[in-house]
Amino acid sequence: MHEELNHLVSTFAGLSIDFLELISIGIILYTTFLAFFKLLKHDPNARVYLLHGQSIGLTFKLGSEILRTVTARNMDELLQIGMIIVIKAAMTWLIHWELKGIEHEQSAMSASKKTLGEVIHSKMKEHDEAPKQ
Repeated sequence: MHEELNHLVSTFAGLSIDFLELISIGIILYTTFLAFFKLLKHDPNARVYLLHGQSIGLTFKLGSEILRTVTARNMDELLQIGMIIVIKAAMTWLIHWELKGIEHEQSAMSASKKTLGEVIHSKMKEHDEAPKQ
């Protein structure tokens, strides 16, 4: 009875891991292609869209790695899974950090009601008008 239950849990966990990884891959691929097409159309939010997609995809991947701990058989496997979880969590944190930076840039631009091109143009003009030494 105990072995049958263990086999059932392992099988269900394995299927769940595969399903979460497929969802993760699908989200990352879909948002990458969409962000690429947005970039081709010069959409200023293409980078934000890409980073959100990567963050969501990594979250699903992180969930699959956490489930993988259920099927780990020895301490080496647990350590490997733990390191993978730490790396993916760090990647997710970096993506969120980048998104906050982008949101800060966009809020600063919207406060001045200038487009990015206008901000760059005004900075270049200030640089050209600065006294030369």
